[in-house]
Amino acid sequence: MKKGKSLPDRAWRLSFLAILVFLLCSSGFSQYREYHLFGIVVDTESNPLAGVDIFLQDLNTSRNYRVKTDKSGKYVLSGLPHGRYQVTVKKDGYETRTFEWDFSQPQERMQKVEMETIILASTEKLKMLTTLKELKQAVAEVMEMINRNDLETALSRLQELAARYPDDPNIHYLLGVTLGRLHRYEEAIPELTRVTELTPEFAPAYQQLGFCYQSLKNMDKALENYRKSVELDPANAVNLYNLGLTLFEMDKVDEALSYFEQALSTRSDDLDTLEMIARCYINKGDLTKAVEYLEKARALARNEEKIKFLDSFIATLKVQIKK
Repeated sequence: MKKGKSLPDRAWRLSFLAILVFLLCSSGFSQYREYHLFGIVVDTESNPLAGVDIFLQDLNTSRNYRVKTDKSGKYVLSGLPHGRYQVTVKKDGYETRTFEWDFSQPQERMQKVEMETIILASTEKLKMLTTLKELKQAVAEVMEMINRNDLETALSRLQELAARYPDDPNIHYLLGVTLGRLHRYEEAIPELTRVTELTPEFAPAYQQLGFCYQSLKNMDKALENYRKSVELDPANAVNLYNLGLTLFEMDKVDEALSYFEQALSTRSDDLDTLEMIARCYINKGDLTKAVEYLEKARALARNEEKIKFLDSFIATLKVQIKK
């Protein structure tokens, strides 16, 4: 017959088990209730995304956790043990994103943590962004060609881009500018007109159209486009000067003078504007006023040929004033 265990021995064992349970609960098992995470997943327009899968893998233990966003795009993950996690966020039709979340600090009590908003771009949006990035790079390359006056190469590249991106206003604008610089004004006009259809508020397109029409001696159309350019960008000295020059060529001297003066108030050191104001006063018969503006231009001139021209112009007017 087996002997029963002695009371002291049984009590010791029960006491040991109680201590063991306490130690396990206070150390090992408590880690399963350390972090309470919550957050939201949205698209690039800040709309909540439902049904997004969020997978977490503990980098040390390979334990996995999974949560899905609700109809409000929100997720809650409660009772996460401490550790470093590789996080994968995915939804059909959207980019897949990965993060590393570091919750390696053990906690004695549950810690609530509001996570940073996760933004997922749709695959369509990603495609568009990739296209825009490629287009931006191509435009920068073409602009460099134009700046170094390699116009034929720029034109060839732009024509290729226009076939690929038929509704991009940047391509049409640069095509118009390049054709204009090549004096192919009649070809430039449809390109620039297309820009005004795609982006009606883009003042430089009207300015370039005005220049093309002016070069073709279609002064009414030049005036129409320069006026629109000034309307959209009234502080632009080039717009104001071009409009003034067109009006001057149409013998509308008083109106031209008004725009030249506005241009000068925006850019006071522009020699061409000062000279055109002087020419306006000559047409109005005020030679003294004309000399005043020519002398202002002379004081600012640095080019030797320009200085000689202005000196001669001023001397001629002063002789006429004496007479």
